[in-house]
Amino acid sequence: LHTPTVNMALLPKVLLNRCIIRRARSASYSTSSILQSAVPLPTHTNRGSKNDYHQNGYGKIVAVSSVPSSDVLPTTVHTHFTELRHSSPMRLVPSRRTNPTAYNTQHRRENGASNRSHHREGVLLHLSSYGGGLVPGDKLNLDIDVRGKGAMLAVMTQGGQRIYRPGEHFRRYENYNYEISAALSKPNPEMNSLKVCQSTINCTIEPGATLFYLPDPTVPYRSSAFEERRVFNCQFASAASDNNNNDQGSLIAVDWYSSGRTYSTDIEERWAFDYLATRTELYITDESHHEHGRPDLIESLSFGNKGVSSRSPPAAASMGQSFDAMATLLLHGPTSLPVAKRAMEVERKLAEKLTRIRRDDSVFEEQANGDIDGLDELLESLGGQVLLSVTPVEHNSDNQQKQSQSHNNTHMVRIIAENNEDVYRALHFCLKKCSEHFGGLEPYKERIHSSKTVREKSIPLSMQQEKETRENKGEDLEAIVDQLGLFPVQNNNKNHNNNAWFRMCTLSDSSLPVGSFAHSQGIEAAAQMQLFRDSDHTDPLLAKNLSQSCSIEALSDFVYSVSRSNARFSTPLVMAGYFLMQQSEQGLELDELHQLWSKIDDYTDTMLITNRPGRRASIDQGLGLVRIASSFSDDCDINHDSGNTADLWALISQSIDKNGMDAMQSRRPPTNGSSQTKGHAAPIYGILSAKLGITPLDSCRVFAFGAARDAVSAAVRLNLIGPAAGLSLLDRVGRKAVEDGLEEGLVGMLYSSREELGCDEFSSAMIDRWLQSVHTCAPMLDAAQPLADLLQVRLFRT
Repeated sequence: LHTPTVNMALLPKVLLNRCIIRRARSASYSTSSILQSAVPLPTHTNRGSKNDYHQNGYGKIVAVSSVPSSDVLPTTVHTHFTELRHSSPMRLVPSRRTNPTAYNTQHRRENGASNRSHHREGVLLHLSSYGGGLVPGDKLNLDIDVRGKGAMLAVMTQGGQRIYRPGEHFRRYENYNYEISAALSKPNPEMNSLKVCQSTINCTIEPGATLFYLPDPTVPYRSSAFEERRVFNCQFASAASDNNNNDQGSLIAVDWYSSGRTYSTDIEERWAFDYLATRTELYITDESHHEHGRPDLIESLSFGNKGVSSRSPPAAASMGQSFDAMATLLLHGPTSLPVAKRAMEVERKLAEKLTRIRRDDSVFEEQANGDIDGLDELLESLGGQVLLSVTPVEHNSDNQQKQSQSHNNTHMVRIIAENNEDVYRALHFCLKKCSEHFGGLEPYKERIHSSKTVREKSIPLSMQQEKETRENKGEDLEAIVDQLGLFPVQNNNKNHNNNAWFRMCTLSDSSLPVGSFAHSQGIEAAAQMQLFRDSDHTDPLLAKNLSQSCSIEALSDFVYSVSRSNARFSTPLVMAGYFLMQQSEQGLELDELHQLWSKIDDYTDTMLITNRPGRRASIDQGLGLVRIASSFSDDCDINHDSGNTADLWALISQSIDKNGMDAMQSRRPPTNGSSQTKGHAAPIYGILSAKLGITPLDSCRVFAFGAARDAVSAAVRLNLIGPAAGLSLLDRVGRKAVEDGLEEGLVGMLYSSREELGCDEFSSAMIDRWLQSVHTCAPMLDAAQPLADLLQVRLFRT
């Protein structure tokens, strides 16, 4: 402790709690005391647990600029730490800047005098952990505050974070997994929490400040379980301040996962974890308001491999036969715009190598003036296939100031690659200009070890999974719906059952006029990005004939991941819509129905906002369902004229934002914010199914079947596969994928709503918990689908 004013009575407590305080000795740092950090960190215990295996690590980082928020930025702005502490298994290691003065002098000489104003020097910190990874039961909680105009903080890691498999003392518990048998047996949540490694990161970035969160990949090993939640609150200046584009918080955050040990020959270890879930929430708030409200962006992935009998886990199929790394780069604020520009150019160059793209939809007009320096070298250095897509996020808000602040300032970059080094290269290229804020330190540069990535081709175990559905899975799914306890037993009247069966067939029929066959479920973009390329066919002339060069195995994996992810994503939303119709029939007030409908639809829109083609397809089909709802006769409907059913449909039709839909069809952001709903397909499908008397489980199953059917149909029309082979693919792959996705969706709903079970009265909290269980599980689809807007020649609308 480098200070003479230490209270020695506190020293044993500080050391006992493994609290580290480092006092900055640089002249540019603040000289104020930071002894307020030297307090014992709270010890979180697992209450009620007989054997506490939890390792709770807590970290706190506060970085403050040398400029008060009310002042104008001077020529140079310094950032310093005012609070820094941690407890095991988390470690925070502050790093010294590398001669920033010399670098800044050279940088200004090379770039001219125009860059002399508003130069900001940030601080750097590395995250680490004792043992190089997390063991079952570890929980990490990190709070980050970046305060003041011009403040800049970069948080990096010393290496990849490993998630280790559980030991023998965990395996004796039968109910630590997330499969359907565990949900039916009402597992002890305590055992689940002992099994899963958890990480929670809460970040607040004040107006004018910037956070760079740039970790190395997380590596979940076989049989491991990991759950991460990241919350970023980017603030903008209140209306009372002098408002400009720089008075908002900026964020550049990486989320990155690797497949594990890919060269194991004895047992499949590629993407062989038991459970992996990651959730990112972005809030854009006024600095004068402390309440967050609804997130402006949600990115949520969830995988479950437990209970799978096939040799290759479903997560491996969702990543394709060769992709061993997936990453997202969340960009927001003015500091992130140069990064977004470079990422968009990489996206276009990578796509141009594979297909023809359009050049008139670029957000940055200056991109047409020439290539960015170093881009050709990047493309030559890549050693495997890399898929990179950039999605500009369109925020819809009633707050006009928030709408103007966030316009074209938020982007989601998705990357999947065959190896980690190519991801390092892509991220290093995109983030290279950020080095001017950290004394010339280029993010991820030290991770690149050669001029070109060289990867030895592994011989993976067979990716062709046995598409066998468990014998009693249908009965198990029905049991989960019964445990939810919110859906009454269906009428046993023979006439009613026959009508419901016939209408279920009608909803699943290809002639239903909702435009579902106008969308390819990502198949068209994936085909033009050559994700189905047969590695045995190297002849470029043969490669132009998709039907001869398509790998049926790769196509099967993609259809499986698309169908499973759609079922996983849509099941809670269809159930929420179904429940909404039931509440309408039971006489719930229209005001409450409108609030519930707006909540469900807004949440769906927030989940899809980083996937523009998928979002347009969902809204397009939702409007089609609203249009055909009146075509079904009510003479056989037992719910005819009951409650507020007719009023609910009128409410939904009137609340849908037609102007916003027109803007999305033209792929341009709306001119102003709107509180009207969008009309997404999944919840509307649940409402219509409940109106027609179809059971809740059949509603989810038929909706998911439609997505699988459309994906296979798109493959047939693109000449990737023949009609007979497509039928076989749908039966062999789609059936298994739909059931797996339904299982994960229902189990997620059951786990998220356990606190509300047994409550007979209606609770809005139940809907909230169901919505929080919405996830996707197809990173390859998420990365490929946004590229549909780049394609010059397209057969499908999305």
